Amino acid sequence: MSRIFHILLFLVFLLSSFDIFLNVNLGGFNIRSCYLATFLFIALYAYAYKDVLRFRFLGAGAFLAWFGFLLVFVWNTPLLNRNIGYLLWLFFNCLACFAVYKFSQKESAVKLIRLYVLSFFCLAIAGILQFTLSQFGLHVLVTMWWDVQKIARVNAFSYEPSYYASYLLIGFVFLYFSQRKKIFYFSRKFQVLVLTFLVLAIFLSTSRMGILFMLAILFYDFIRMVIRAILTARISLMNFIISFLLLVSLTGVIAKILMDEELRLRYLAGTGLEATAAHSKETRQEQMLNVVEIFKKSPIIGYSLGGIAPNIALNNGVLARDVKEIKDFEGLNIMLEVLAASGIFGFLFFISWLIQIFYAGFVLASRLGFAGYQRESVILNSLCLALAAELLILTLSQNILRPYLWILIGMVNAVYFRFKVLLYPRKAESELPQFSENAI
Repeated sequence: MSRIFHILLFLVFLLSSFDIFLNVNLGGFNIRSCYLATFLFIALYAYAYKDVLRFRFLGAGAFLAWFGFLLVFVWNTPLLNRNIGYLLWLFFNCLACFAVYKFSQKESAVKLIRLYVLSFFCLAIAGILQFTLSQFGLHVLVTMWWDVQKIARVNAFSYEPSYYASYLLIGFVFLYFSQRKKIFYFSRKFQVLVLTFLVLAIFLSTSRMGILFMLAILFYDFIRMVIRAILTARISLMNFIISFLLLVSLTGVIAKILMDEELRLRYLAGTGLEATAAHSKETRQEQMLNVVEIFKKSPIIGYSLGGIAPNIALNNGVLARDVKEIKDFEGLNIMLEVLAASGIFGFLFFISWLIQIFYAGFVLASRLGFAGYQRESVILNSLCLALAAELLILTLSQNILRPYLWILIGMVNAVYFRFKVLLYPRKAESELPQFSENAI
């Protein structure tokens, strides 16, 4: 039974970035395979255990209030079925969080983390294989190109390279900050290999934002380490060397691109820089402005999450009659979308929920460190940093309902309550029946 739960949760993790493969389309909505694995996990759990209704969620009150606003505003759209579909999508994401939480309460945090990291490793391998096969004329699920039918921009199973890079960024941030603190979930060599594959796959995606975020994280951490070394007159030589070499290597690749005119113009395409076309930048600006415009028309009463695109279309004089027609009117910037979907007051509850997650996570991580639980402190802190990075990169993208974002929220939530037991055992010790007797 334990092995089945492990397999199902691994499938939830692994399939969370699958946009164009192993999904079922019903009425214009993609029924994602990761949710099917989630349903199976919950059904099996309900059959095997009596505590299926026990679930704790950080900031639950604020989250339910936000959900209530989305539910109340569900009617404010020309396409009611799309709004209902998006609310179901949000509910399915919550079920994925529930599955992660239940697994964490039965198994060790290390087993949970290993499954999570391995899913990123598998997807990094998939992207690298996709690129390699394309060099031999085998173009598997490729959606965008550097050179049409010759050099693929890696997307693995995602809609496009930027989606793929956004997904992999989670694994990169989590593993990088874990490794910086000398926390290993596998052998040292294997974990370095996983991190290397993640970096390579993000580069092969050629997503500008993915690469810039990765460089920004390395630069931020390197500067922070140097400042700490100056103030304390102490530094880990190994950490300094690894961080320095990573930063220099990645900066060298960027410098090579900037010095090679052909590569530089390809990377700058769509930005309007160096006389290149500005279509990408202008499209993004237009999409964000569209969201702002419909928000200004109704700042109190939102449109719910599925109502953004139909109301943008309506604002542009187009009355969409089905879900497929509306794809060309999607907004941009997940925070703007939530603002327009929830209205001002609903948005305040959403922000309150996020603040509670980060505050609880970082505070508990700090307390765990002071109490001598360094490993647990690093795990929780690294997950919170990964969530912060993912939310930041998605401010330049669309749709807050991406499954891998919510699974990450579920990971922060699950690990938080699992580790809280270490500091407050009397409050939670009865809530940890095990698949096995292993603990962290």
